[in-house]
Amino acid sequence: MHQTVKKRPYVSPKRQAKAAETRARTLAAASQMFLDAGYARTSTAAIAKAARTSEANVFAMFGSKAELLLQVVFEHVRNDPTFSMGDPARWQGLIGKDRRALATAELTALVRRAHDRSWRIRTVAAAAAPDDDTVREAVARGAQRRHDDCLWFVLEVLAVPEDRLEETADALWVLTNVENYRLLVLDRGWAPERYEQWLAAMISAALEDQENAH
Repeated sequence: MHQTVKKRPYVSPKRQAKAAETRARTLAAASQMFLDAGYARTSTAAIAKAARTSEANVFAMFGSKAELLLQVVFEHVRNDPTFSMGDPARWQGLIGKDRRALATAELTALVRRAHDRSWRIRTVAAAAAPDDDTVREAVARGAQRRHDDCLWFVLEVLAVPEDRLEETADALWVLTNVENYRLLVLDRGWAPERYEQWLAAMISAALEDQENAH
């Protein structure tokens, strides 16, 4: 029996490159406008104009203004090679109770760099969350993912016993919150390096507290 072979649709490399450029311009324009004016006061029409594309194309690429904001947050926070708290390869040689100080120093440097880069756009997302279900749910999912990362870190890297696992992860989750960075560095004027030292001291104190509590 003769079978009809379906041909794969041809995709023009030039068209793909042009689409990628338009997407990058749209993300860059959205990022700058969200940071400058906030989420509520930034329209998709204004983003499209700044990106030299159509508003319809913005919706075709991202679906909604909320999804565009979330993609901007992703670009700032998650899609960066330096942000890899849950990457086992990063922690090789730093695993175990006797290496907690070294692992904590690496972690606090990682967290500080992430907050340096992303605190402004995460503040925009947090401000948008109460009035937008999509953003609110994404912020909640992000918080849960960060807690999962903290749980993995205290178990697999710091080697905290299972009976102290949840409380230690909770403490790490609270201490590494971007809000602490914003309050200390932006509101109180701390140097980022001082924040990093404080964070390391607080994590060490939390570990000692959990040791003494049991």
